[in-house]
Amino acid sequence: MNDPRRSEARPAKGRILVVSLWETMWSLGVDADVKAGVSDDEHFVERFTRAGYELHFLRPASRRAHTASDPRVRTHHYPNFFPPTSRLPTWIRRPLWPLLYVIVVTPRVLRLARELRVDVVLGHTYYAAPATWWCRKRLGIPGVVKLFGVMDLVHTEWPPLKYLFKNVEQLYALKYDQDAWIVLDDGTRGGEILRARGIPAEKVHFLPNGLDVEWADLSIDRAQARTRYPLPSDRPVVLFLARLVPSKRPRDFVLAAKQVLKQRPACFVFAGDGFEREACERLANEMGVANEVRFLGVVPHADVPALMATADLFVSTSRLTNRALPTCEAMLCGVPVVAYDTGDTRTVVRDGETGAVVPDGDVDALANAIATLLDDNHERTRMSANARNVARATFTSWDDRIRMEMEIIERLVGKRCPADGEGNSV
Repeated sequence: MNDPRRSEARPAKGRILVVSLWETMWSLGVDADVKAGVSDDEHFVERFTRAGYELHFLRPASRRAHTASDPRVRTHHYPNFFPPTSRLPTWIRRPLWPLLYVIVVTPRVLRLARELRVDVVLGHTYYAAPATWWCRKRLGIPGVVKLFGVMDLVHTEWPPLKYLFKNVEQLYALKYDQDAWIVLDDGTRGGEILRARGIPAEKVHFLPNGLDVEWADLSIDRAQARTRYPLPSDRPVVLFLARLVPSKRPRDFVLAAKQVLKQRPACFVFAGDGFEREACERLANEMGVANEVRFLGVVPHADVPALMATADLFVSTSRLTNRALPTCEAMLCGVPVVAYDTGDTRTVVRDGETGAVVPDGDVDALANAIATLLDDNHERTRMSANARNVARATFTSWDDRIRMEMEIIERLVGKRCPADGEGNSV
């Protein structure tokens, strides 16, 4: 652990304490050395330190955690209770982890915030809401909670009891008053949901996800890309890129592949990893399509443009939303998308223009849309150009996204809260 004592010289802009759930910079991979997925942390660190901020991260202890070499970025740790409790039943973990976070992490947040004399405490996910609230109440330090999506809070159509059961931890966390809630737009309508749950509109900052928008201008040779992985050159390639977890419904991709392959040859590719991979491999074997369904495992984020260059279509089957980052990245790379109609999917996947949107959970419709587009080269070419154009016009660069976040933080630096907690209640 780095020495938590404050440095004598104040940083040019301010000192921020970031309370995180993740042992290292966030990644979709299972290997700390493979940078899969988009690391919001890395973009945040690079731009905030360049602007003159000093950052302190409080993370779970881990043998694989890396300490930043930049003296303006320091890492502190708390006991990592996640691995030893991860095998407990879900109904036990759900209340246990937020409770342990309050008991184990919150006292360390208060101590560090006091010793470091931080200007702002930024908590990642709803787990950190009690800790940031206590810093406001006890120390008068502005608190911000950053949500990377709102998960099942989006399902307002559910019956009240089901909605409460699925969301009780998040609903409770929203009772802790903050100076600001930063909600990233993952397609689950987070800004709208927080306002509907009673968070004052002036405290809700709904920001677009950052993207590598420069990918829209890349030109990558498809034949070379397919040789690299390797993938067949004589068949269309249909790509699925996501964590292989139940909420992404990767088995639907295998079921759709079986139907499409009855009509025409194709290669279906999984990129990503997770505990659903074994089930998907088993299903492909049982359905007799194992030779046409490939599993690439974790693909480093820097290699995603080359992976996209291999694909004729991109498929997304998530339960929550299908306008997540991989969908947007596919569009940047000019790959038409076939997706289930969930969340805010249609705000980017425009049916008949940039791809096809089919009824949620309808595997038959998914397979039919894939087969129809694979059989129509002209339509795919048209949608490919449209997807790239919509992506260029719609998506936000990382520089712009982090600048929006920095503006929120900068308004709070130097702004002290009433240390007696007046006006705050839980």
